[in-house]
Amino acid sequence: MSPAILKAYLQRYPEYTQDLLALFNELSMSDLQLAEASLPLETKSVSAETLRVQHVRQSLFGTGVRQFARDLGLPRGFFTGLNAEVVHIASMPTSLLKALANRLGVQMQDVISGMQQGDGQAVAMKSEVKPSAIPAIEFQDYVESAGLTKEEQRTLKALLADDGSD
Repeated sequence: MSPAILKAYLQRYPEYTQDLLALFNELSMSDLQLAEASLPLETKSVSAETLRVQHVRQSLFGTGVRQFARDLGLPRGFFTGLNAEVVHIASMPTSLLKALANRLGVQMQDVISGMQQGDGQAVAMKSEVKPSAIPAIEFQDYVESAGLTKEEQRTLKALLADDGSD
């Protein structure tokens, strides 16, 4: 399961958006936990920027998404789709990026970098057709298809209006 496959399924089956996002989140978290468990301990130094971007990835797409989503009052599946391969980053409101950066204690560029990183998993499949990239969807289209409740929509609207000065 990759962000590209998620995006294709979200476009084909918008009525299953919540279920697809939840499934993708669970699969991503289990893959991430397996990958982390198999990594050898390394003594290489890691830059502060790399650590901030990793923190963003963990909070939005990894093991920290459950708590982060609960703290913000939005479904965790909503954050799963905020990947650059699913949602076009340029269509995301700057206020959202700033608010996420503020809540995570990082810079806005770290949030963007975290969203732009691929999942790093190679996928081997056989196909009858030549593979092609599926274009990312616009943020507004993503929000409309996310199936947010009225309360979650109000929470998102408040987050979008957040000027990041908390």
